[in-house]
Parts: sequence; C-alpha cells; structure tokens
Amino acid sequence: MRVMGVYFNVYLSDKLGTEGLGLFTLTLSVYGLATTFATSAINLTVTRMVADASGSARLCDIGHAMKKATAYALFFGFGSAAVLMALSYPISRYMLGDMRTLGSVRLLALTLPFVALSSELGGYFTAVRRVSKNAWSQILQQIFKVALSVLALSVFSPKTVGSACVRVVLVFLASEIIAFLWLLVFYFVDMRKNYRGYKGKESEDLKRKMLSIALPTAFTSYFRSALVTVEHLLITKGLRKNGLSQSKAVSAYGVMQAKALPTILFPYAFLTPFCSLIVPEIAEKRAAGDTVGINRISETVCRFVLAFGIGGAGIVACYCGEIGNIIYSDGGAGIYIGMLAPVMPIMFIDTAVDSILKGLNEQLYTMKVNLFDSLMSVGIVFLLVPKIGMLGYVIEIIFCEIVNTALSISRLMKLTSPRIRIVKWIALPMISISASVFVSRALLTLFGMPRAIGALSLTLHITLGVFVYSILLRLLGCYTFREIADFFGKRKYIQKKT
Repeated sequence: MRVMGVYFNVYLSDKLGTEGLGLFTLTLSVYGLATTFATSAINLTVTRMVADASGSARLCDIGHAMKKATAYALFFGFGSAAVLMALSYPISRYMLGDMRTLGSVRLLALTLPFVALSSELGGYFTAVRRVSKNAWSQILQQIFKVALSVLALSVFSPKTVGSACVRVVLVFLASEIIAFLWLLVFYFVDMRKNYRGYKGKESEDLKRKMLSIALPTAFTSYFRSALVTVEHLLITKGLRKNGLSQSKAVSAYGVMQAKALPTILFPYAFLTPFCSLIVPEIAEKRAAGDTVGINRISETVCRFVLAFGIGGAGIVACYCGEIGNIIYSDGGAGIYIGMLAPVMPIMFIDTAVDSILKGLNEQLYTMKVNLFDSLMSVGIVFLLVPKIGMLGYVIEIIFCEIVNTALSISRLMKLTSPRIRIVKWIALPMISISASVFVSRALLTLFGMPRAIGALSLTLHITLGVFVYSILLRLLGCYTFREIADFFGKRKYIQKKT
C-alpha cells in the first residue's frame, strides 16, 4: 500500500503538476480537521472497550459497546459532514484562499460518515486481533483509488486543475464507501461466528466508560487538528511573505507534503500494524494487573523500533538524492528527504511509546503532549517560514518531534520500569547501519552497479544494505534468533513463554 501510495503521488504530480498537487494537498489539510471531528476518537475508544471486555471476561459487553459506538459514529460523522458542507464557501475563499478548491471541499464532506463508521469497525478488528480485515479493506480501498484515478484523469482528461482535483475527490468518495462496506460485511460475520452466544445485560458503567475515553480524547484531538490545519495554512502564507508567488508557494508545499514526507513516513507500513496491536495487548495486561508483562513488552517494543528507525534513517539519508531523482524526478524532493531523515528514529519511537501509553489508559496525557507539540509548531512556522522559507518548516518538524518524544518517554518511565540500554539500543544500530551502507555501496559499485543508474540499481543497494544491517545487528547481539522466532512465529508478537 505504501508503494502504491508513493507512486500514486508521482502519478498525481504528473497529471496535476506540482501546483495542482499542492492545491489538492492543501485541501486535504482542511479535510484532516473534518475527519478528526467525524471520527472523534472512536477507533481508540472501541479498541480500548473491546479489549477491556475481553480482558475482564465480559464478552457480552462487546455487542453492547459496538451498538453505542455506532450511534456515536453516526452522530459525529453526519454532523461533521453537514458543518463542512455549510462552511465550504468561506473555507475555500478565506482559509484556503483559492476558489478552485470549493467543489473538492463539498465532495469531501460526503465521505465523512463512511470514514467515521470505518474507523469504528477498524477499532473492533484491532481489539480482537483480526487485523487482516483492516488490512484487506485498506488494500482494496487503495487499489480502487489508484485504478479509478487513472480512469478519471487519463481517459476523461480534465481541462483545469480545479476539475482534476474534483475528479480525484470523487474517487476518494467511492473508495471510502467500498472500504466501509467490506468492513461491515466482515464485522457481521465475525460477530456471528465468535460472540453470538454471549448474551447478557450490559455493564452499568458502559456508556460512562465509553464517553470518558472518547470525549476527552476527541476534544483534545479537535484542538490539535485545528492547530495542524492552521500550521499548514501558515506555511503557504509564510512562503509568500518570503517572496514566493502563490503558484510557487503551493508548489513548494506540494513537494514537501506529497513527496518528501511520504518518503520519510514510508516505513510506517511496517510500524503502524505493530504499534496498533500494542494498545490492546497493553490494555489486557493492565486489566489483569500484569506489570511484569507490561515492562517486558515496553522493553521489546522500544528496542525493535529504535533498531528499525535508525536503520531506516541511515538508508534514506544515504540515498535521498537518488530517491528524489529516480522516484519523483525532483532533486528538490531529495534535498528535503535528506534533511528530514535524521528525525525518523525519533518519530518512530514516539509513535511506539504513545501506543504503550494509550494501552495504559494515558491517552489524555498523550493528547496533551500532542497539543503542546502543535502549539509549538504553529509558533515556529509563524516565526521562521516567512524569514527562511521551507527550511523553517524543516526545523519545526525536527525540534517538535524531539520535544514530543522526550515528554512521552519521561511519562512512560514514571509508569513502568523498562531497562534502557543506550549502547545496545542506539549506538550499535548506528554503527551497524553506517557500516552496512558503506559495504553495500562498495560491493555493488565494484560489480558495475553504481547507485545512480536507475530504480533497479537503487533497489539492489537498499536491499543489500538492509540485509547487511540485519546480519550486523545479530552479530553484535542486538537481537537473538529466539526473539525473532517469537516476533514472527506462532506466538504473539512480543510475548515470550514463561
């Protein structure tokens, strides 16, 4: 899916141009705020409630919780759609500053009820550990999105950037409906197969518990999402103050948001499913009072995620120029990718630690930290981008990620007692990835395959680098074969038999 997403952005860039891509991405920044209202933390809420019901052996509460969650999702999904539709004109004219976005904003409003319901069902499948349903839904959605976009932009070629964006949004609407229907069918099948026999009166505090999880997280999410939207709008305005025209400002924004950042976030294809399963795992152990298990999971997660993030950062930093030129045909994208590469391990460990904290019922703390992060981001963008351009945005990303991660880790250390080993978790992976990229470049160049030849050569360089990195980590004792067997085998992802 990530590969499809990257090449989908390349395709959109070719069809819409960097200005059109930037305009479309800017529209999605407002859509992100609307999506936050539509979902209102329903995914995390359902995951927590269903996991808690399983951990406390109250399986009859699962059906009751899902009914209440459906009503919650419908209320916020349709409510947010109505608000976005009503405010579409002032949003396009005054917030986005471009009336070409009006049709796209109105069509995006129609997707919100389906997004809310899909988020609810996704939370259920995560909680019961049947995440393959989520995965297939997202794959199906991505396939339809790409196929229908090609049809809409190639066969029925639009005449203007605005009409092209409208056609892509129509594709988004169709793909959201398809993904929702897929999840809905499998939800009914799963409930009938696994929980039909569990009937009983719902717990008295079920509604209160749902709202106590959902509403504080949702209101904090609203504020944070609004700040993120303001931040993105300030970027283009700041670039114009820095001397760029509207067209060039939107183009620069598109390069960063639709090319550089998706490349940096590409490894989340591996990290996201791993972290999504941490929440119910920790929640069940917390419900059972298993502090030893929580500490063991926290240690294992941090160790694996740091090794993964440091390796990814080394690969991306080494080949950033080739990635920008070969994949995007854009040297500017390669420069931004190289500047952001060092922040990858920090981003990844922050995501993992936040997942652990959410499983420990600390979702309100994580949202407070994220709110503080967003406030800092808006302030830094407001001050730096008008003076030093896009470099100010890069500085903001790196600085705020460091602060956010430090606050999350400090909270985790207060709640758990993981043994942190700086040399084994950080120093040795850094040495390993440095040696790996050097060895892979030297070997392949020796055999006549310099990294800049093309996509095949770049792929071989990266693949060999990852392989050598894995071997060096094992030789240096950063992991054992027993741990890898636990991770990928029939046992649960990060548990060991005691």
